[in-house]
Amino acid sequence: MRRNEKICIIDDDEIYIFLIKKSFEAMEIENEVISYLNGVDALDDLMQMKKNQEQLPALILLDINMPIMDGWEFLFEFRKIQAEIPNKVAIYIVSSSIANEDKEKSKTFPEIVSYLSKPIELETLASIVRNTP
Repeated sequence: MRRNEKICIIDDDEIYIFLIKKSFEAMEIENEVISYLNGVDALDDLMQMKKNQEQLPALILLDINMPIMDGWEFLFEFRKIQAEIPNKVAIYIVSSSIANEDKEKSKTFPEIVSYLSKPIELETLASIVRNTP
């Protein structure tokens, strides 16, 4: 991942967001990190970025269970944006859900790179950032 690319965290757990940002700092990842507490706020902002012809994040870490708009609903709506941009966004589901149904459902979305369980290990997080095109 290039330094000028954004990383997006969509999760309703403010402590988790704080810890992920601190992890990026500890790994000396200098990418801009934007975060949202629900899918609606994230979608609104990403649509505005697209409208303003700003670069969308190269990487999204997405929770499933959130208020207002959950991760699945976000994905359905985000597909519309993703279809209209040249660069594809790597999306990782990061959830505390251990339900097999969620893991299986994630496989039906080609835009999802992987399904990860919380908490994410530092090495895994570093690998995700390093390997995102």
